[in-house]
Amino acid sequence: MPGPLTKPPWWRDALSAGLDLVFPAKCIACYRDLADGQRELSLCSDCETKLELIDWRVCPRCAAPVPSTNGVDLACNRCRGDKLRFDRAIALGSYEGLLRQLVMRTKADRQGVVTRALADLAWQRLREQLLALRIDVVTAVPMHRWRRWQRGANAPQMLARRLAERLEAPCAGEMLRLVRNVPPQVGLSRPARFRNLAGEMAVGASYYLAAARVLIVDDILTTGATCSEAARVLRRAGAADVTVLVLARTPAGG
Repeated sequence: MPGPLTKPPWWRDALSAGLDLVFPAKCIACYRDLADGQRELSLCSDCETKLELIDWRVCPRCAAPVPSTNGVDLACNRCRGDKLRFDRAIALGSYEGLLRQLVMRTKADRQGVVTRALADLAWQRLREQLLALRIDVVTAVPMHRWRRWQRGANAPQMLARRLAERLEAPCAGEMLRLVRNVPPQVGLSRPARFRNLAGEMAVGASYYLAAARVLIVDDILTTGATCSEAARVLRRAGAADVTVLVLARTPAGG
């Protein structure tokens, strides 16, 4: 398993403070100057209220909204027929409106400004839930180097690093890799998404995961096919428990 994280050098905090004086912090959504109490998240209070952050009942397995009738929660009808290999999924919000716009921006966020802000918001909202899992190592869904070059950014890895710092856990952002550059999942049917990734991931040979509790980080969860394949190979490598954390869950669930 990767070694412990090291704290960033003191000069990074000093540099950040100096830049705030010269270039006032702005909201990542509306670009207005932030008040002192809003700078931690880089998100103004007005824009934060516009985000569809989950405060409703969800399926503990796939994070989809759980239907209810007469006040009784029903079984999830989204993942009932799927063999999802992870133990649970946690989502910050619903993939719509302003949150959808921000998540889309992370895909080309070379400087990581939006990505870090959303990671910090996830930590603020989900901190207790994540700490209770006693995560041993944080990783990210893999991105082929060609796609990484096209986008210029790897949001899942940035998110994984940020959340690992908060959890004080090792980050192994490149522990998972794609065997080849598989076609994008966008536009594929639910069954096709699972077939598209079957057997296409691997865990690096240098990683030792005996009984590890692993957190997989991604930006969006639709059917869960990508994270399920990642969890499958992590379990084959010895992981005992696998949690998925995403910024957004698609409302329709794929």
